[in-house]
Amino acid sequence: MNKITILGSGTSTGVPILGCKCAVCQSIDPRNKRLRTSALLETEQNKTILVDASPDLRTQLLQTQTMKLDAVIITHDHADHTHGLDDVRPYTFNRPAPMMVHTDAHTAKSLTKKFSYIFDRQNKPIIGGGIPLLELATLAVGEQKIADETFEIFSLPHGYGDTLGFRHQKLGYLIDCREVPQNVLDIFRDAKLEILIIDCLRYLPHQTHLHFDLTLNYIQQIQPKLALLTHMSHEMEYLDLTNQLQRRGIRNVFPAIDGQSFLYS
Repeated sequence: MNKITILGSGTSTGVPILGCKCAVCQSIDPRNKRLRTSALLETEQNKTILVDASPDLRTQLLQTQTMKLDAVIITHDHADHTHGLDDVRPYTFNRPAPMMVHTDAHTAKSLTKKFSYIFDRQNKPIIGGGIPLLELATLAVGEQKIADETFEIFSLPHGYGDTLGFRHQKLGYLIDCREVPQNVLDIFRDAKLEILIIDCLRYLPHQTHLHFDLTLNYIQQIQPKLALLTHMSHEMEYLDLTNQLQRRGIRNVFPAIDGQSFLYS
C-alpha cells in the first residue's frame, strides 16, 4: 500500500491568522490549527515524495519524523507552496546526485529566480554544505515518472497562472484551482479513486480557489471512496464543516486534519 500524510491543510496565511481574533483563530480545537498546504507520499516502492514546500516545512517534517526524501513536486510558484524549499537541505547531505524538484516550466523559471543560489550556480561551487543539492525537472501534462513512480499530471486554472494536479495510482490531488476541467473530472471518475485531496478555501465563491458547493459538486462527479478538503481558510470551522456535510447526508467527505495519514492502493 501507499500512504499520504497531510502535512498542512491551511491556506496561505495558515490558521490561526496572525493578529486575528475570530472564533476559528481563537479556537482551542487542534483540528482548527492548519499549517500551510503540503503533503507527503510514501510509496509501496519505498519512495518518499514531498508535494510542495510550504513556509512551515521544517515543522511539518519534524512532526512526521520524515527520515528521507527522494523527490519534490511543486504544484505552482506561490509563496505558500515554495518558500520552505531550503528546508529540504538536510535530505540532500551525502547524496551522490541532486534531488529532483519536479514542476512546470513557468514555476521552474520562477524558482530559478527565487532560489538563484540553488538553481543558478555557475561559478558558485558548493562550499560547506550550505546549499541544497537540488535540480529542476520540468513536468508536462500526461504520464510522467517521478522517483521511478508513475504520475498522471494535469494543468488546473488558478489565478494568473496554472497549478499542477496529479493522480498517483488510486490517489487524486487537486489544489489551488478556480475550477477543474471536465476532462480531469472524467479521468478521475474512471480511475475509481480511493482518496481525493481537493481544494476548498471557503463557503463563498472566490476568484482563484474552489469554494464549498463547487468542491462538493466536483466530488459528486468524481465519486471517490474518500474525499478530504484542504487549503482551508479561517472561515472553515471544523465542527461546522462536518455538521454541514452530515446534514446533507454526505458520508465520504471530511475536512483534512494536519498530520493525518491514509493508505491507498
